[in-house]
Amino acid sequence: MEHFLYRLNFTTALHIGKDSGGTSLDDSQVGIHADTLFSALCCEAARDDRIAKLVNYFTDGTLTISDALPYDKDDLFLPRPILFVGNKKHEGDASLKKALKGVEYVPLSFFQEYLHALDQPQLNLDKLKYKFGRLIVSARVAVKGNNPPLPYHIAAWKFTPGCGLYIIVRSGHEEALNTFTALLTGLGLSGIGGKQSSGWGKFEVRQSHVPPELITLIEDNKAQYQMLLGTALPVDNELNEVLANSWYTLVRRGGFIRSENYAPGQLKKRTMYMLAPGSCLRRRFSGGMYDLSDNGAHPVWRCGNTLFVGVNL
Repeated sequence: MEHFLYRLNFTTALHIGKDSGGTSLDDSQVGIHADTLFSALCCEAARDDRIAKLVNYFTDGTLTISDALPYDKDDLFLPRPILFVGNKKHEGDASLKKALKGVEYVPLSFFQEYLHALDQPQLNLDKLKYKFGRLIVSARVAVKGNNPPLPYHIAAWKFTPGCGLYIIVRSGHEEALNTFTALLTGLGLSGIGGKQSSGWGKFEVRQSHVPPELITLIEDNKAQYQMLLGTALPVDNELNEVLANSWYTLVRRGGFIRSENYAPGQLKKRTMYMLAPGSCLRRRFSGGMYDLSDNGAHPVWRCGNTLFVGVNL
């Protein structure tokens, strides 16, 4: 299996709802979860009947992807590891706790130093300061079905030049990788996330090399912990073993079914909870493929597999 890196350069604003669920038009997060990417690729594949092939590639592990994570020029960012090391030197430092609470990502160039610093008296917070863009809020008016019309706000990310999102893809199958590349390129033209009808979520795709230090982390399957690079969920008979002695956070996964053929009206997907990126587990696993359909015309799949990096303290 080889690993490939795809950079997404967003040419328009991007709206991705917050993990907290509920109404989230007035807020937006930076990254895109792996299961959301998979769902968007399925919608793109359904345009010309490639969806069965795509689902099979992800089901049997021929294709595996990370979340779409931020980059700033040549610096790639990884999820901040969800770990507790019991550092007594840090426990009483309220200012440090507050500063770390808002940190979602760690630069790859600082990743090993960050892990080492978790058990040290000092942590260089300057290297954890980043700004990939800015959140913009637009005022809109909902006219259809509302008398009088109702105003609302919607938030989106505008990336700074030189910043965007990247995806790591693992595959050893040339046809599968070509299919993925073609679908991702088409998705860039169609858009991803909310308000695609307004032209949001469009991006250009550029393939580049995976840094050797990231390859080393991805291939380190013997490390003390295995950190998720995207949303994932083990199958039921693996769940207890995978979660034992691990550190993790759950994220709520919902959304709408974007299919004209599934049902007469737009329906919500069945809600489920998955392990968040940054979760640190004791071993790797192959996640399940979950059918969220409920008496609809076709299956609605959520992918529970992603990539890992090794973490040693």
